[in-house]
Amino acid sequence: MAHNLTQRKNGFIEFAFTGQRSSIWHQCGNNLSENAPIEQWIKEAGMDWEVFSSPVMYQAGLEQKIDETRQVLFRSDSHDVLSVMSKDYKIVQPGEVLEFFRALVVAHGMKLSAAGTLFGGKKYWAIAELGKAAEIIPGDLVNGYLLLTTSADGTMATTAKVTSTRVVCNNTLQIALRSSGKLLKCNHSKVFDPNEFKIDLGLIDEGWDKFITNMKQLADQPVTQLEAKEFFGRFVNPTNKDFSMQMERQMTALLHFYNFGAGHELGSGTKWNLLNAVTELNTHQTARIDASHRFNNSEFGKNNSEKNRALEMLLGN
Repeated sequence: MAHNLTQRKNGFIEFAFTGQRSSIWHQCGNNLSENAPIEQWIKEAGMDWEVFSSPVMYQAGLEQKIDETRQVLFRSDSHDVLSVMSKDYKIVQPGEVLEFFRALVVAHGMKLSAAGTLFGGKKYWAIAELGKAAEIIPGDLVNGYLLLTTSADGTMATTAKVTSTRVVCNNTLQIALRSSGKLLKCNHSKVFDPNEFKIDLGLIDEGWDKFITNMKQLADQPVTQLEAKEFFGRFVNPTNKDFSMQMERQMTALLHFYNFGAGHELGSGTKWNLLNAVTELNTHQTARIDASHRFNNSEFGKNNSEKNRALEMLLGN
């Protein structure tokens, strides 16, 4: 499918969400109530299958051989192959991603807002509202979310991150947490235990407060049109090479979103709008070139890195 959500042969799309369908960019999937139980989320998000494994078998001439050092990972329902991995690769089941949120929903008031699988089930994820919101400037609200994702093909460790979403345009931005000596990440070389993979809510509170303080500081710093153009020039051409056609196109797009993007009037003429131009481009627009990877790139890939780089530049890091 164009958005690379997994679609089964019967047409069922492995994605569930709360809220309005119109707010989902691809407008696909299954709409749930805010208080739906985890069991219903697992079913409606299409995460009710398991990852099975089998030793690799191959044909060598007339002889059939087995490679005990490798394993084929495949879906329990369709038997479709997901990947071929080392025998030591530790599987995280799709349902475990949602089970991770069970205690957080009950004890800390988080609300699941979306979950699903991508690329035929090779990657699966869930996201919950933290119950945190703040206005950067009057009328410009951002909400906080906790995202957990993992893969069945070795492309990603089991990873949790905190993100913000700007309500007026659904731009997303990762929130940095102070290093605690324990990463919110579990590699597939060891078994994922949701009970050990603790989320330090104190770190989330601290990271959120610092993030909001930084965003308000950006909103208080005016920039001229010339300064905006100079910033975008440094952003698209960090090594000061000759400007390419691609750089020129990026510059044109960034200046457009700075001056006319969603919610531009709220932070007009500030560093906050510089950041919003970059996040709009890398959350929604750049990925149109490859719409199938839009969500993946925005939250985990190059586009996510680009948004973080812009923030670091604006904060002077």
